[in-house]
Formats: sequence, structure tokens, C-alpha cells
Amino acid sequence: MMASQTTLEKKIVELQSYINTKQTPQSSRPKIQRVPGYLRKSKNYEMHYAPKLVSIGPIHHDNTNLKSGEKYKLMWAAKYIKNTGSILEELHKKIADNIDELKCHFSDDVLTLTGKSLQGFGSLEEKLSWMLFVDGCSLLHILDNIVHAGPINIKLDQLDLVIMDVLLLENQLPYEVLKLLWKDNNESELIICMWKFLSHRHLDTPDESESKKEKNGVPNRKGEGQYSVSIPLRNESQSETPTHLLDLQRKYILITSNSKV
Repeated sequence: MMASQTTLEKKIVELQSYINTKQTPQSSRPKIQRVPGYLRKSKNYEMHYAPKLVSIGPIHHDNTNLKSGEKYKLMWAAKYIKNTGSILEELHKKIADNIDELKCHFSDDVLTLTGKSLQGFGSLEEKLSWMLFVDGCSLLHILDNIVHAGPINIKLDQLDLVIMDVLLLENQLPYEVLKLLWKDNNESELIICMWKFLSHRHLDTPDESESKKEKNGVPNRKGEGQYSVSIPLRNESQSETPTHLLDLQRKYILITSNSKV
């Protein structure tokens, strides 16, 4: 009987300690994190978070099955740096100088896993800053050239994989990375670039997709010439900056769905 009371008293003290502990307020912005373990157990769900060709960000960076994608990313990053007339060292410095802030956009377990294998880098910050730099430049090159896929220099079936990969939950970069690397200081142009990418690859049925592309002037990948797309007004869709590309897609789907009602 006494043992039971002692156990009960311990449980009461334990619960009271939680009551007395000042709760840490949750971040106002969500962090990039791994899919919960109970979802990872389902192989059928893997297609929704695991990239097939290229890793973007730290979660799948060390996946040996994606090594071929690293060459593509270096090529795209090089094209972006050259086409924008940027200086490599200066562009990388923008990420390195802000790495402490950028780290806050990832969950602690993601940073811990990233730091387990530094791959020759001197620190987690050094590894992460280079990773975000290359991945950010390569992603911006993809976003900026999706309508005319020639500059991406990849087979069409592989391009489909890349487009799916950059919209996966575990394959996201903080919007702040893209903003730091964007070719000019016009943030509105970056948002428009992201919207155009999503408008070109939005999630409708094939018939709806082709119909809307013709209506909005958005070509398929075989199209030539200059095209325009309908970009939602700032006060409708862009009142707050997105967390990442996938977050902007969520807003895009909500807006386009509401427009059908």
C-alpha cells in the first residue's frame, strides 16, 4: 500500500512539474522537418516525401541514391551564377553571413543528422551554408526556366522527376535562402517567378491542366515564344511571405480552388 502511495506521489510531483514549467512558445513560422515516423513506415507514402533524382536541403543530402543529382545541381547553380552576372564568393557569403538565422528554419533533429557527417567541412555551419548556396542557386535556375526547359539541360522524363522532387515536403529550402540569392533586390519578382512555376505545373487533371495553360498563355514544355500567366494580386495571395515553395503551392491551390466556386 505504501509503495503504491509513493508511486502515486511521484506521479503527482512529475505532473506538477510540467504544470509549473513555463512553456516555450511555438515559433510563429513552421520549421522544415522530417515526416513523422508513423508515416515513414508506409512504403506507399514514401513517394510523397522522398525525392527520386535530386535532394534539396539537408534532409536527403547524404542519400547515396541521389548522388547523380548532385552533378545536375552544380550545373544549374553554375548557370544561375553565370546568367545573373553574380560573383560566386559574394553570393555564397550572403548565405554564410546569415547561416545562424537560416538554421532556425530547420528542426533540431534535421540539424543533428546533418552534422553527423561533415564530409570534410569544418563545421555544421560551413557544410550547411555551402549546401543551401548550391541548392538555392540550382532551384532558382529551375524556377526561372521552367517554361522553356532548354536551359535546364535535362531529359523531359528526368525534368518531370525534378519538378516533383522540388515540391516534396522533405525537399524544401527556406524562402529566405531564395531571397538572399535572388538575382536582384526586387522580392516581388522572386514571388512572381515562383508563382509562374506553380502556374505551369499546377495540380489539375490533364484536361483541366491543358485547358488552363491555353487560357493563361502558359505553354507545355514543347512551346516556343513568350507567354504570360495570370498571377494573383498581392493582397489576395502574397500578404505574407511563404515558408518555402511547397507552402506557396498550398496557397496557390487554395486560391485557384476558390476561383472555381
